[in-house]
Amino acid sequence: MRPGSYLFGFCFAAAMACAAEPAPLEHAPLTVANGCFVESVALLDAWQEKAGAEPWAKLLRWGAKEEDEVVAGHAVAVVERQGRLWCWDVNFGWAPLAVDAARRESAEAVAAPVVARYAKVQAQFPLYMADFPQTPAAGPVAQLTNANPAIRDASIVGERLGRRRPVNVVGFTQGTGATARENAAAVFVFGGRFCVYVPERGTVPFRVQGGVENRRLIQQLLRQMVGDVGVVRKL
Repeated sequence: MRPGSYLFGFCFAAAMACAAEPAPLEHAPLTVANGCFVESVALLDAWQEKAGAEPWAKLLRWGAKEEDEVVAGHAVAVVERQGRLWCWDVNFGWAPLAVDAARRESAEAVAAPVVARYAKVQAQFPLYMADFPQTPAAGPVAQLTNANPAIRDASIVGERLGRRRPVNVVGFTQGTGATARENAAAVFVFGGRFCVYVPERGTVPFRVQGGVENRRLIQQLLRQMVGDVGVVRKL
């Protein structure tokens, strides 16, 4: 299902945002599968390019505990503009939040109106993630035109997120024999977590330490996410 989190379906029109106030930032989504986490990171990157690093902005996710190394239920970006909190959700676009900005550090309070849009979802363990300044690797990350949707989506994520941080886009064989197929992942660091995005699964922010070029580490983490993984190669 494309775009957005695999739990929440197709992106709703941005017209769901409050019509009385202009959106804080015009932003085009990446339009990748299961992309709520990486879409939120891309929005926060764009926000910092506009507003700088000082204004308050964080990624809000829920569905997994701090110590869990799994794909969380959903992720959105939350920013403060002129004393008001706004949420950008890949499924809805921008919306102002009816939460006093003085309570911005309470993930539970901020999550409440965001989660209210998902009537059938019980959002457990809301928590924030915030990035720190990083230096992109030398040279841009290539965006590949490929018939394989996994390679295409991983490269889209790699190209966009690689503008502000080191990113490694890798290919790998998943499965063996007649069931073997080519898959891909984008690997980056956000909020001090080693994040692995696989289009068919979403993003897992692992607690391990290492460089994004460490293919042996990437292979181990991919095996946790998708099972049997062959040699990992740079795309």
